[in-house]
Amino acid sequence: MWPNFGDLTIIYAVLTPAAVLYWHTTAILLQGWIGNDEAKLVVGFASCAAVVYLHDVFKDNAPTTSPHLAIYETAYDYMVTLSCLCYHLGCHSFYALLLAAGLGPIHVAIISAGLLIYLRGFRNVLSLPLTVNNDNSSDRYRPLSTLSFSAGILSLLQRPTT
Repeated sequence: MWPNFGDLTIIYAVLTPAAVLYWHTTAILLQGWIGNDEAKLVVGFASCAAVVYLHDVFKDNAPTTSPHLAIYETAYDYMVTLSCLCYHLGCHSFYALLLAAGLGPIHVAIISAGLLIYLRGFRNVLSLPLTVNNDNSSDRYRPLSTLSFSAGILSLLQRPTT
């Protein structure tokens, strides 16, 4: 089955560039707010760890009505992505450290690839940090929520198939 050309056009000509611009400007704002890469590394790691450890707290305090739950999940996803972006930017300090040690970019790439393959995490390189999904829900271009405890409510938003 071929994908819908209109959906592909919207995703790749409008939504993806808009998402890239949004997160790029967010990264620039984080640079101004937090400062150097080492501080972003600490803040990003601490906020990512807090979100993971407090997942059950967020789950237990989730609203039960559909519009409120969608807002809650969107805010949660934004915090997860913002934390990961902050941590990602902070990891640039490792790159700078390796360059200062006399390694070139190709050496850093080879070392990183070897480490990822050894730890079986190389598939993470192949996924984009932001992926817009085209699904059958009423809000067709919304990424899948990482706050995955509302399957019953989200099934109400499914469009009937004909």
